[in-house]
Amino acid sequence: MDEVSSLTVRLLGGSPARHGEGEIALGPAQRQAVFATLALHAGQFVSRREIIDAVWGERPPASATGIVYTYVSALRRALEPAGEPLVASRAGYRLDLPKQQVDVHVFEAELERARTHRIAGSHERELESLRSALGQWRGSALDGIPGPFAETQRARLNELRMNALERQAEVALHLGGYRELVGELAVLVERHPLREGLHRMLITALFRSGRQAEALAAFDRARETIIEQSGLEPGPELLALRQRVLDGDPERHRQAHAVPERPSAFVGREFELRRVHRHLAALLDEGRGGTIWLDGEAGSGKSTFLAEALASARSRTRWVEADELTSAVPLSLIADCLGGEALDDLGKTVTELCEDGPWVLVFEDLHWADEESLLAWQRLHRFTAHLPLLLIGSARPLPRRRTLEVLRTRLDGDVVSLPPFDGPAVAALAEETLARDPGEDFLGFAAGYSAGNAGYLCELFAEFADGRQPDVTPHSRLADLVEDHLAALSVPCKRTLNSAALLGSSFTVADLTGVTGRELRALIGAVEEALAARVLETEGERLRFRVPLVRDVFAANTPPAIRAVLHQEIAATMAGSGAPADRVAEQLLQAGDELTARWIPQWLLDNVRALSTGPAVELLHLLSHQRNLTEEQHRSLAGELAALLLPETGATPSWSAQPWCAPLHTLARVRNRTAPRTS
Repeated sequence: MDEVSSLTVRLLGGSPARHGEGEIALGPAQRQAVFATLALHAGQFVSRREIIDAVWGERPPASATGIVYTYVSALRRALEPAGEPLVASRAGYRLDLPKQQVDVHVFEAELERARTHRIAGSHERELESLRSALGQWRGSALDGIPGPFAETQRARLNELRMNALERQAEVALHLGGYRELVGELAVLVERHPLREGLHRMLITALFRSGRQAEALAAFDRARETIIEQSGLEPGPELLALRQRVLDGDPERHRQAHAVPERPSAFVGREFELRRVHRHLAALLDEGRGGTIWLDGEAGSGKSTFLAEALASARSRTRWVEADELTSAVPLSLIADCLGGEALDDLGKTVTELCEDGPWVLVFEDLHWADEESLLAWQRLHRFTAHLPLLLIGSARPLPRRRTLEVLRTRLDGDVVSLPPFDGPAVAALAEETLARDPGEDFLGFAAGYSAGNAGYLCELFAEFADGRQPDVTPHSRLADLVEDHLAALSVPCKRTLNSAALLGSSFTVADLTGVTGRELRALIGAVEEALAARVLETEGERLRFRVPLVRDVFAANTPPAIRAVLHQEIAATMAGSGAPADRVAEQLLQAGDELTARWIPQWLLDNVRALSTGPAVELLHLLSHQRNLTEEQHRSLAGELAALLLPETGATPSWSAQPWCAPLHTLARVRNRTAPRTS
């Protein structure tokens, strides 16, 4: 490779190949595409098939193999001044060049160095590596180079560049380079108006430079641009930043506070409490540190559980909570918990803290934490091996973040999960919180409707205490709680769940495609997100909402009139596809009194004997009151209803002797001449 030491490859702007100070003419665009493919795999053999796919994709010309041979021959001649860097073999072709002579590889290597410095908490070195990485760019990536491979790489490299630019600005802000950044960020915001992270940093840099009015004006421009180009309001982080600028402190940290007061009522969780108490005893009695990761869905009672578990160590505990706003400020949680000095030397700060005795550090809701705080939390975990430090982190399953998942997976501490409340725990919670016995029926309803979620149960009990009877129309306070818990779901996922909520107790993905009008591949991401968040669960080949209450909240998002129409349309689709009659009836019953579709009466008459008795009676009763029926339809439906309510065989209801039942008896005798029905 010494022979080609003077050959350099520039795919991030400038001429693609240089020999010393001069450019090497590589020829037409497709020939450059072959060269770029080999350069991006420098030191590796690339097969002819891979080159053909890179240049032409799925529709290469019939003579593609011969064209590749011609292109490579021409490239070898063009590169002769730099030696013989192109090597051919049966395996394909290889550009025999060290990766440090290809700007793309240097760019990626510097990004990896920056990541290493970031994990180690060395921000100055991270900034140096980021600047070195971005210094490789002299223009556009793979400029003018055609082919599907170049298109994919161009998109990937541009995204890496944007992430590096944002991260460089974040680190520079953290290190105090406010004034120098304003001009650079203003240019980036103009070029990339929908990247809210850039807007946030520009506003922060302006404010910290003493330019509060300009910071507020920058927010107004950002909001106007985002709404104009996307049709959506800015995210909560940007909106909250404006308020902090108005308050005079865009980087305000909340100080760590003590453990919340011990809950007045606490039931269940005995097994989980014992696990935490073992760690606490080892810390307080033996000075032995450890780490606990607390898993639990929104509303599972993580905060209450920790307040109960750590009640005996309140004076030795620091407790911080992440939220949607903390993710906008690097290392905000660490500063909240340990003070600003921890940002300069985390190891020294925590060591000095533990010289005073054992400590418990609680970081709640790590799913909202900024990336730097998560990396620092990982370092704190390592300190527990030799310091009297009990580190506790809690998180929900959403929002899903790769850093959080990796952190949890690689953790060698104790993972404690809070399961839903079972029947005895629900009864115990009711006994502790209600002044009167709610009865078995209500307890059964509450347990099933909430799926044992502690937060939902407490709200249901509060409604019961206020005298509100349980039903399947969630009260606004309960609905708000559910929507708050599911705020992290993406908009496409929420829209899909709104449609899914209309499909009944369970449904298939095919049902979902029918009601949404979207193709299967367009729904896969939303369904997978809902499954990962445990909003949906599988039931054989079908899907269902894990928590009935959550389904009702999503269903309530559709206005009643529209909901009635949609239920009838779904029922028509199911009936047309041969779905079981009971499933069609389930949809119709959810439409309530608005059964206006003309096909329904005849469908019911044709399928009444295939229905279970309950749905059949309810549907017949609803339809018999509709005004758009013909006289014959009305008579037929009333006759079927009479046959079900006043059967000739078996026990006869006592009220059937009343005079008003005579017409039903007459109709029943006619209907019961047919074969007996089965329920």
